[in-house]
Amino acid sequence: MKNVHAESDARAQNQSKPTIEKEKSYRELIENLNDIVYTTDDKAIVTWVSPNISRLSGYTPDEVIGKNFIDFVAPDDLTGRIDQFLKILGGTTQATEYRLVTKTGEIKWARTNGRPIRREGRVVGVQGILVDITDQKKTEEALRQSEEKYRILVQHAKDAIFVIQEERIRFMNPKASEILGYTCEGIADRSFIDFVHPDDRAAIVDRYIRRLRGEPLSDQISFRILNKDGDVRDVDLNAVLISWEKKPAILNFLRDITRHNQMEAQLRYAQKMEALGTLAGGIAHNFNNLLMGIHGNVSLSLMRLDPSASSIKYLENINKLVESGSRLTHQLLDSARGGSCEFGTVDVNQLVREVSETLTATKKHIRLHPRLSEKIPCIQADRGQIEQVLLNLFLNAADAMPDGGNVFIETSALTGAGARGKAALSSHRTYVLLKVSDGGTGIPEKNLDRIFEPFFTTKGLENGTGLGLSTAYGIAKSHYGDIAVESEVDKGSSFFVYLPASEDGLAATETMKVSEAATGQGTILLVDDDASVIETSAELLELMGFAVLTASCGPDALGTFLKKWQLIDLVILDLIMPEMSGKALYHQMKKINPGVKVLLSSGFSVSGEAEDLLRIGCHGFIQKPYDIKQLSATIVDILSAE
Repeated sequence: MKNVHAESDARAQNQSKPTIEKEKSYRELIENLNDIVYTTDDKAIVTWVSPNISRLSGYTPDEVIGKNFIDFVAPDDLTGRIDQFLKILGGTTQATEYRLVTKTGEIKWARTNGRPIRREGRVVGVQGILVDITDQKKTEEALRQSEEKYRILVQHAKDAIFVIQEERIRFMNPKASEILGYTCEGIADRSFIDFVHPDDRAAIVDRYIRRLRGEPLSDQISFRILNKDGDVRDVDLNAVLISWEKKPAILNFLRDITRHNQMEAQLRYAQKMEALGTLAGGIAHNFNNLLMGIHGNVSLSLMRLDPSASSIKYLENINKLVESGSRLTHQLLDSARGGSCEFGTVDVNQLVREVSETLTATKKHIRLHPRLSEKIPCIQADRGQIEQVLLNLFLNAADAMPDGGNVFIETSALTGAGARGKAALSSHRTYVLLKVSDGGTGIPEKNLDRIFEPFFTTKGLENGTGLGLSTAYGIAKSHYGDIAVESEVDKGSSFFVYLPASEDGLAATETMKVSEAATGQGTILLVDDDASVIETSAELLELMGFAVLTASCGPDALGTFLKKWQLIDLVILDLIMPEMSGKALYHQMKKINPGVKVLLSSGFSVSGEAEDLLRIGCHGFIQKPYDIKQLSATIVDILSAE
């Protein structure tokens, strides 16, 4: 793949406003957490830390970033922290408690949960969450020193604190009551095991028995609990063996880490999607080059064959398959753009037709049935994002029918007054409705008001991020529309996506015919590192009447241009090449001939680097695979312009 990292950087610089807002929301979430998020490189140098580090240490992020973390560790705990860091670099997740020295010299306790950062199969650093447990440590000390101090700290602690004796909860503080959903009186000596998730109970019971025996165990354990409402919560538990009313008991400190785990899941998801986006973009680019070679050879064959030849229909079928493959790569490139937003006129019916084939290919046990209204307006929208809405709703429907079934996609036009469910729309405005229905398991009524919340999922974090429907909701809202749902358990669900109709009127029902390939004259320098593209495109250009010079890399192209720039009327320039990029070559040619005319060509879509070059003087962009009619029309337009 060619310089995919450069392309990824270019896409990152082209992020849309919605993406920036989303990143802002994630950053605000991190900055408002009580805990501290941090990353280091493999040399223990801090590379990023959230702003609330100042609450714990007194240092600002700028004073911490760039320094070795051991600079902040109390000397007595240094050996243990270094050993833990090395274990994380070895590929394991590690949790520990240690003392750190603040800016004023004060000693504070912290608990950290660190995991390795992997890139290309190699551990390159550590990421984790740092928790201030000074209050917890003070609580433990207070229990040994003063009953009164203990009560004050316990009642106001941020962690849930409770005592278990003979498998029953004998005491709990207000925070424990909040997490479990019961008052201390209402719990009536209930067993704590009742609150532990069924899958985790055996391990917790075994740990409880072993601790009562006095066996040396780590103080911390993570597991899941079920509160009064039946919600699953992830928790960290620290336990200390004590005497309660002259009998052995266990003092427990419990913290709800559900949100932290969700944030970590989102971080992993974002890293995964970034990697997949880079991979998808590279695959799409290379595949478009292959399609260009196929399409060029077919076009040459069609031009040379007698119109009555029986083989023409087979070649035309190949061209149709190339066009179908091109649509697939466009969808890959839309995903790889990382959410950049490009609004344009979108024919919803045509979009559904094109996407349906891709959707059914992802879940072959699902039968997709488009039911499209013939006369509906276009919409002003980002095509890739509306495709994402369709994909998310389809996958949601497929998950509801693991044994297969039917999904119906319907389109229609209506005013906001006719909207279903709780959609908030203008009553007099016209909207295009996308309705996606399935015959799956349905959604319980208690969950209907939560399904569009970020991270909400009934599948568990290992099977879903809880972001599919929330993403669809966000896209609908960003397009000044809305999304609603109707569902019945064991009968299925219907999602209604409302998008404002364009003022340009109805969608076109016929595709405009492209004129025959234009002819021309002049000299063209064709620069591309793909031999199949060079060979077919050069011959097509010669058939159109042009003299063609070719170069397979930047340095060769620069040498040819330096010698013959006065003869060259147009340069067709591939953007992604080894040795010298299309951008670098363009700037070098501009130094030789400031008036050079350049048509950019790429297997990637027009974004990032291509947009930058178009702004500073390039004359056009054509995406591979292009046909002879498209190429000739573009060339004639550029050469005929003043």
